[in-house]
Amino acid sequence: MLEALQRALHPLMPFITEEIWQRVAPLAGVAGESVMLQPYPAPADFPSDEQAEREIAWIQGVVLGVRQIRSQMNINPAKRIPVLLQDATAQDQALSVRHRAWLERLAGLASVTVLGAGEPVPPSAPAPVGRLTVLVPLAGLIDAAAEAARLEKLIAREQEELARVRGRLANDSFVRNAPSAVVSLERERAAELQRTVASLGVQLQSVRKLLPP
Repeated sequence: MLEALQRALHPLMPFITEEIWQRVAPLAGVAGESVMLQPYPAPADFPSDEQAEREIAWIQGVVLGVRQIRSQMNINPAKRIPVLLQDATAQDQALSVRHRAWLERLAGLASVTVLGAGEPVPPSAPAPVGRLTVLVPLAGLIDAAAEAARLEKLIAREQEELARVRGRLANDSFVRNAPSAVVSLERERAAELQRTVASLGVQLQSVRKLLPP
């Protein structure tokens, strides 16, 4: 693959691809004086692998879900964290074992644990990946009181903006006289703000479970 990439990139990056190709070609069993004399890669040389594509998509989904949780919960990107897999199918379990190294490296995971049916779930932040739910237990990862306060302020700000948008949409004069595109954008904005408030509310509930009674 690396050898073929040098052939593909050579017209755009001639010098560095020549240097790399001279080192890689012998390792790939390719003989020749120069990469510029080699045939350009053809699609037929690399037939599609649907199984590989599905597995890569699964890895991407899990990694993206964990990264989104890190961002939403202000978890240090450098901190290695545990992950729980809920409602995992046999295929999910097999993929979690087969690609454990990639998950740990790309998502910064300390461990991956598959939950059994009905097994209790600690206070966690969820991320859906198809039918699978990726959970990041929050205990010990965040300052629950500070995070709850931050989320409450953020929810209040989003609710205030949502009220303003709804107020404009409730104004018959605005709806009647504004361009239809503007009214549509305001309605989309209201729906987006509503989804944001609901999502933040779920996060706040998870964080509040970590607070002392």
